[in-house]
Amino acid sequence: MKPFSAPGRVAIGLTGPIASGKSFALECFVKAGAFGVSMDAVTASLLTEPAVCNKILRKFGPEKILTNGLLDKKKLAAEVFGSPAGRKWLEGLLHPEILRRTHSLIKRSDKKIAVVETPLLFEAGLAEGFTFTVCLAAPEEELKARALKRGWTPAQYRARTRAQFPARRKYAMADLVLDNSGTKAALAGQIRSICRTLGAALKKRKKH
Repeated sequence: MKPFSAPGRVAIGLTGPIASGKSFALECFVKAGAFGVSMDAVTASLLTEPAVCNKILRKFGPEKILTNGLLDKKKLAAEVFGSPAGRKWLEGLLHPEILRRTHSLIKRSDKKIAVVETPLLFEAGLAEGFTFTVCLAAPEEELKARALKRGWTPAQYRARTRAQFPARRKYAMADLVLDNSGTKAALAGQIRSICRTLGAALKKRKKH
């Protein structure tokens, strides 16, 4: 596994169950001075490229995943999350390029702390590439309520959660678990504290 960090730098793998607040947490890290990368955003960009879209269309059939001639990400998600084999094929197509682009973005940054938001951090075996991992946590019922509030159906929520490790397993695998069952301000405070501590440690290491 190629490391995301480099000498004198820290790379944090950020993950959590569905609706745990990963996107907001990434924003907080960026506001605290870190460089942030969302693998979901990298994936979304990749899915707009004709060469990638054509391979997906040939695999799944245009009638299943097109809307008005464009790739419909919701239809694609419904197709792959309903088929383990289909999901494995899509991950095999996308993941190597997602990793290459993520490494490239981090390399071009001059920030000492890089944070990569990736929902499948543990499932994809990426943890060893980071200095340490952070997992967001909240009670299961709260996570489900947040997902449904976003417009997901209970069936969609069940399908997505089945495609990931159970929340408790993620918490056990993470180096640091952050409680996100409270306010946004509380989570932001935790993240600022992490960045201050890391920043001080990096400065101290540089002096020696």
